[in-house]
Amino acid sequence: MKKIILYTLLSVSSFAYQKGDTVDIALQKQLHMVKDKIYIIDFFASWCSSCKKEIPLISKVNKKIDPTHVEIIGIDVDKDNEKAMAFQKKLRLKEKLNFRVVNDPKNIIVSKFNPIGMPALYYVKEGKVVDIIYGAVDNIDQKIILDMEKL
Repeated sequence: MKKIILYTLLSVSSFAYQKGDTVDIALQKQLHMVKDKIYIIDFFASWCSSCKKEIPLISKVNKKIDPTHVEIIGIDVDKDNEKAMAFQKKLRLKEKLNFRVVNDPKNIIVSKFNPIGMPALYYVKEGKVVDIIYGAVDNIDQKIILDMEKL
């Protein structure tokens, strides 16, 4: 049984973007990514309690970064688009969401990244995935700032 679980995890991750992989050009265009910027791509959903905690912290980072060099893009993977929009509106009204969000109700974008959990952050520089953070991270805002200093 352990071998089956391990094989499943390995085979699923083999179809996911890993550190060093280039994000396909069509997806870069869809997300309006340009070569000279670093992108922090945050996958989240309204049902994810850890996401609800991290989004305000990531928004805090968004106030500190230089938007000409770094951009945060949220990818909302809720399958119910109305629920996604209501979730985002509620956060925006409370000033806890201040970055661009792309809704992915058909899970087309998330299926290309195929994260192993939520929330998931991908750092993309010059079209390449340079780092990935899966799951909840305490003080994610501080972690992102430190990571940006290294990039």
